[in-house]
Amino acid sequence: MAPTSDETVIPLLSGHGHPVWNLRTTFSAPLAVVMAAILGVFIAYVKYPELESTDAHVNQYYMYYIHVAIMIFVGFGYLMTFLRRYSYSAVGLNYLTSAVVMLEAILFVGLVQQVIFGDLSYIELNLPLLIDAAFAAGAAMISFGAVLGKVSPAQITLLLILQVPIYAFNAHLSTEVFGGLDVGGSITIHAFGAYYGLAAALVLAPVAAGSAHPKNGASYVSDMTAMIGTIFLFIFWPSFNGALASGVPGTISPGPFQQFNCIINTVVSLLGATVITFIASAFVGGKFDMVHIQNATLAGGVAIGSAANLMVGPGGALGVGILAGLISTLGYAYLSPVLESKIGLRDTCGVHNLHGMPGVLGGLVAAVAAALAPEANAPVMKYGGSTQALYQLAALGSTLAIAIVGGLLMGLLVAKLDTAVAGQELSSEHLFEDCVFWHEVEPEEAEHGAVNGTAAEE
Repeated sequence: MAPTSDETVIPLLSGHGHPVWNLRTTFSAPLAVVMAAILGVFIAYVKYPELESTDAHVNQYYMYYIHVAIMIFVGFGYLMTFLRRYSYSAVGLNYLTSAVVMLEAILFVGLVQQVIFGDLSYIELNLPLLIDAAFAAGAAMISFGAVLGKVSPAQITLLLILQVPIYAFNAHLSTEVFGGLDVGGSITIHAFGAYYGLAAALVLAPVAAGSAHPKNGASYVSDMTAMIGTIFLFIFWPSFNGALASGVPGTISPGPFQQFNCIINTVVSLLGATVITFIASAFVGGKFDMVHIQNATLAGGVAIGSAANLMVGPGGALGVGILAGLISTLGYAYLSPVLESKIGLRDTCGVHNLHGMPGVLGGLVAAVAAALAPEANAPVMKYGGSTQALYQLAALGSTLAIAIVGGLLMGLLVAKLDTAVAGQELSSEHLFEDCVFWHEVEPEEAEHGAVNGTAAEE
């Protein structure tokens, strides 16, 4: 589709004649309107909390907020730099959209928790709400991974803005209405974010945006920068799972032992996933595959999330991590190609393997733990053992349905708005490419193109 007058291409970039879009009217102007609306709501309805001791509040939560923010802005951002021609966009758009989503989540998560289902007439901005907003950004970055390199800055920003209200209401439904166990977000963050993004990818990702695209690949350097993200995520994941386990008003029987369980269970599960990923990667391919190492090693942190504060035992946590790492590795090796060829699911980062399937596994693990050890886990359960397990399955099932339907509908809406207003469909040569949207990024010459999806050695 030809660009509209608002999308006039600019044949710049060092005289190469490679077109880039003018983002003034299709990105800057709409986002400025959104920010103006957010500012107005902040001024009118967001207030500081009335705390007896703000220092105690900071001491309890601020360290965890920092750790979660590092995961969002450094971990996810650098993990997505594996695309050799899309690293600016991976880090930059992660930075941007995480900030936008956090501001919006303060409003919507706060509205749901404190006003609609609470007793306040305004939104009280405290540190637990900031952490919840960062969790919403985590779900959004997972969704971003499914469409990475396939959509414009305006499209991804709009898709994630539309995600936040759905995320807020689904999280309340899963954890408060159903009483699902999900302290580390296996269900409401990882599974939700993955299947929302995958559903959107089905309707937004161009047919040409598959694994065979010459720029849909890594280089030696880009794979190393992506490993920075992996290591940061690995180190800080225990804080992600335990950030709110010390007690938030309204939670069930909060206590320090919950954070102890979260930290120990998450570390052990991550260690198990890391070891089994190296074993499985070498077994299926004869050599280590960096895609597996960057991603499947983290699956243990996803899969233990819902049950992180439960008495699953060190052996249970290790078993969950091993199973998650194995499932994730095999998903990258065998399932992703099948899904792409059979249903056209073009999942850039493999979020189905790192967040989708391990997220579902995490919800099931919590259900089993609730059913098998009801007395040990009673302090954090809303119902009895078998009843809790059934509600756990209800939370998981409803989340999957809401994420998939929401992703499809919002993806279709973004595509329709984009076609009608912006005309910003990406052509094949603009996919997985930074120079379309960033200054001082040279277009790739034919002789420096990809060989089998990997950049040629310079």
